[in-house]
Amino acid sequence: MKRLKQKQYRIFFLFFLGIGVPSLLLGYLAFRGVRNDQALLERDKREELRSLTDTITAEIENEISRTEKSFLDMISEESGLDKSSHFKNLYSFKEQNPMAGEPFFIDSQRGILFPAAKLLYLSDGSIESSPPVSLSSNLSRIYSAGQKEEFQRKNYRKALSYYQQALKLASNNRIKGEMLNAVARVQKKSSLFQEALDSYKVLTENYGHVRLSTGVSLGLAAGLEIGYLYFLLEDPVTAGRSFVDLYKSLLHGTWKLEKGQYDYFARNINESLNNVFSNSPDSSKLKSLENDLLPLRDEEKLKKRTTEELLLFQDGATQELGKRFSQEDGWTQNSTKRNTFKIGGQIYLTVIFNRIDIDTTQHSEYWGLLLDRNSVTQKIRETVQNHLVSSKETGWFISDREGRNILSSEVVPAGSIYAQSNFKENFPDWQLHLQQLNPRLFDTFLTTRRGIYFFMFLLIGGILIFGLTLTIRTVSRELELARMKSDFISTISHEFKSPLTSIRQLAEMLQAGRIPSEKRRQKYYDVLVEQSEKLSLLTENVLSFARMEEGKNEFVYESLDVSTLLEDIVSAYQDRVTHKDIVLELKVNGPFPNINADGAALTQAINNLIDNAVKYSTGKKRVIVRTCLVDSELGISVQDFGLGIQKEELDRVFDRFYRGGDELTRTVKGSGLGLTLVKQIVEAHKGTVEVESDPGRGSTFTIKLPL
Repeated sequence: MKRLKQKQYRIFFLFFLGIGVPSLLLGYLAFRGVRNDQALLERDKREELRSLTDTITAEIENEISRTEKSFLDMISEESGLDKSSHFKNLYSFKEQNPMAGEPFFIDSQRGILFPAAKLLYLSDGSIESSPPVSLSSNLSRIYSAGQKEEFQRKNYRKALSYYQQALKLASNNRIKGEMLNAVARVQKKSSLFQEALDSYKVLTENYGHVRLSTGVSLGLAAGLEIGYLYFLLEDPVTAGRSFVDLYKSLLHGTWKLEKGQYDYFARNINESLNNVFSNSPDSSKLKSLENDLLPLRDEEKLKKRTTEELLLFQDGATQELGKRFSQEDGWTQNSTKRNTFKIGGQIYLTVIFNRIDIDTTQHSEYWGLLLDRNSVTQKIRETVQNHLVSSKETGWFISDREGRNILSSEVVPAGSIYAQSNFKENFPDWQLHLQQLNPRLFDTFLTTRRGIYFFMFLLIGGILIFGLTLTIRTVSRELELARMKSDFISTISHEFKSPLTSIRQLAEMLQAGRIPSEKRRQKYYDVLVEQSEKLSLLTENVLSFARMEEGKNEFVYESLDVSTLLEDIVSAYQDRVTHKDIVLELKVNGPFPNINADGAALTQAINNLIDNAVKYSTGKKRVIVRTCLVDSELGISVQDFGLGIQKEELDRVFDRFYRGGDELTRTVKGSGLGLTLVKQIVEAHKGTVEVESDPGRGSTFTIKLPL
């Protein structure tokens, strides 16, 4: 056994040295080759990303240049056009060019102007106050008297009389508007609501464009008062409609206002509307007004944000633009200057056009264009997404010079393959970053030239592992078989020695005449016959097994009566064991048709089953031999009531030299060939043998032979 194990280890060592080591070396070289190809793939992908960033930035540059050219062509042709046509061209340009934000005009004296912008309001202090009106002495005296009665004495009736006299004496629209405004004011204070309402309507229709000394138009102030008066006259629907219409006019820029003035009127209109909605007895009539108000408030938010951005640029960029462009040399006619400004947290993309005109005051004027940042970023997003094949593996983002993220894809995978590019002429003053996941090793195997070799080596390795596993199993099986053969030799030697010893001892006793009685002598004769039959069966089993292993066993088939055959087998076996406490029962459910079989071989197989049943029975030994028909087959079963067989061993009981692992089972003498011969003989007759067992209750072996 030790020599066999040494041989096994030597086989494994030679296998590993001759095949395993070269295979590992080839696998390592293949892996190195794949890693090199992976590095080349990363380099190619990095170059691909660089080329992609250049393509994307070039497309954005072309779109910006197209917008610039369109604007330059427009302002080159605008000389000679009247103001309305000029504004119409600007509006048309903005509609036709999505990237165009707001055109502006730079005047070295007046700063930045937005000629086509629809602003909600202007910066505070940007509207000049109207100079006070010059009144005649008589008109001034009457007007002052009316103010004294209104504000000091609170005598509104008398004040109304003075204001009406002043209105009749007024000589121009501004004076008439202010006098009529005073009349309507004291009418309201006097609770003459209907008269005040009529006065404000006249004021709106005839003097709405007149601006007060505060810069506010009379029409806006009168409109607010009209809504109040309708509410006081208990007409909430008309009051609400008046406020909504006034709010709409305010949003559409009907009046030129500063920020503070706009905020005042917008706040008063919204408070008045809330008051109307909350104090109206029948809110259902105001439902349509509430529905009309919602989109107006959304419109205000959008316009207010746009207005704030433009005013912020107007206030913050005037001086900076003057520094960057007004004194630069080498700026040719019809050329452009691009720049990115960051003012108050807002980013402005500007293009200045050199359309310089020198007038008599010798001051310079430039056209400029604010690009729509949302449109620019949307164009960048669309361009990037159109060029990216896989958004899952490749991410992108736009950052400014400080590294702050401006725009990015939904997912930016972290990977070492990376490329970045500035936009042409650094405009916008941002950087485009593309980032891609590292090529996975498996993808590299599929896409590189050496991938096929790696899979070949992988296949070879698999075959080698399979071969090694098969070798280990074969060698292990051979070792197990060698061990079983060794056990067999030891067991068979003992099996031969035991009956021979018994025969010799009994024969010597008989020869010496030391048997006291005829009955005892007959018992010894029975034992001699039993032991000789046992020795004969053992010898026949060994010889039959040897012939079958060598393929030299020949069967002589003849027509046999199964019932007669079984009766002879059971009777002969019973005669041999009459001196022992063994009961053999034969139950034949016949008659049965004859079968074509080798009688001697079949007898040997059945005798082996009966012998096993007797050996593995405990206590009173009882064995039942039965015959029956099962699915057009003849069944011969041998049942015992002994030790039984464990379930996990049922599949191995027919293996050669195998004996059960239970300690109690191993105490029973045997060669381990009986059941193997049974199976070989039955299969030679094209039959099957089955076993059913319940540990502790016995086993049943059934031979099924075709009829």
